[in-house]
Amino acid sequence: MDKILVHICCGVDSVYALRKLKEDFPNSELIGYFYDPNIHPEEEFELRWIETKRVCNQLGIECIKGDYDLDLWLSSVKGLENEPERGERCTVCHDVRLTKSAEIAKELGCNKLTTVLMMSPKKDFEVLKEVGEKVASEYGLEFLAIDFRKNGGTEKMNKLAKESELYHQNYCGCIFGLLPQRQFSDFIPELITFSKGRLAGSREELLFIKQIRLYAESNGIKCKEKDFSFIGWRLLSSVCKVNKDYVNHKVLPYSRTIKGVLRAIVSKIEEREDFKIAYLNKGNAKIYILNELKELPLSEPRIFTDPVFIVDTQLKEGDKVELQLKSEFIPDMVSQNLYIGDVESSERKLEFYSDTDSDGNNGYRLEDIISAIDENKEDIEAGKVGIVVYGVELVGRLGRRAIS
Repeated sequence: MDKILVHICCGVDSVYALRKLKEDFPNSELIGYFYDPNIHPEEEFELRWIETKRVCNQLGIECIKGDYDLDLWLSSVKGLENEPERGERCTVCHDVRLTKSAEIAKELGCNKLTTVLMMSPKKDFEVLKEVGEKVASEYGLEFLAIDFRKNGGTEKMNKLAKESELYHQNYCGCIFGLLPQRQFSDFIPELITFSKGRLAGSREELLFIKQIRLYAESNGIKCKEKDFSFIGWRLLSSVCKVNKDYVNHKVLPYSRTIKGVLRAIVSKIEEREDFKIAYLNKGNAKIYILNELKELPLSEPRIFTDPVFIVDTQLKEGDKVELQLKSEFIPDMVSQNLYIGDVESSERKLEFYSDTDSDGNNGYRLEDIISAIDENKEDIEAGKVGIVVYGVELVGRLGRRAIS
């Protein structure tokens, strides 16, 4: 019986290609090998791995996760950073990935090798065929050069990816391919981690959802994701000085940018139940004074976006403050709710959420939700219990509002 190692780059490219291979080689054993040291950053690598694993689980195909050999990849493409997409850098990248795949194929006793990269319209089929045949011959393997795009393959892939609710990446994964795609912008959000936590609408929040879904589905529990769009917000930089001294601080989400530097004087201190508010003699900024420095979750969406700083420094009237703030509003940010089991008809619903504050606090751990799945597995399967993980909880509970 033929044994075929299939190099896999992501869930989307594999969702139809693997089905096509099973159809064309019904008497062969397929083994998936996810190997993508070209992907930046590592969180993106993990996200694509999870979606690959979900696809392979659906089809009953064993899948092996390769190492994240970033240093090897960077040294291999050194000097080719400015090559265009489909240029020499891509050829070297294909060679790196297929050479490692051939090594693994040989170790596992496979006699054939192929790659789902031939599914992607962004890749040159003839170059992949040439590289694949060269590498395979060096290891005594047969390379299967299959144009998965033929006969409506791309349309079938897109349909299956949508049905499986797969994460659809918007760049190939390579940093050097992404830079010109973003026109060499100084600010490329795909390559930036904005916090230690899982901010609303971030890749880290999505990765958390996908990890939960993979676990639930691996245990035979059906899941459903519902995407929703919202106006997102990111803090880019901030400075708070009191009487010329830098002060540790937080910024309330959805605080707008301050143009230039705001130099003002504390004109009034107002007592509230849990904190104080320092008002300034000019500008619309405010300072919340807490006993302990922490971020404040929003139970309602913010409509008014005046800048609000949070400190644990006890200000007094007459103090001089200096504030700087740069933030970004994103009108088309996306998050998702995850439904585990039959949530709508279940007798009991367990509720969690996926985001945290920027420090990683005020949220759930992966272990918390996995434990809830394990403890209620029988009742979930019987339709008695459903679990929902809401997105965008801490900045206005938007995931809960998205279902109405």
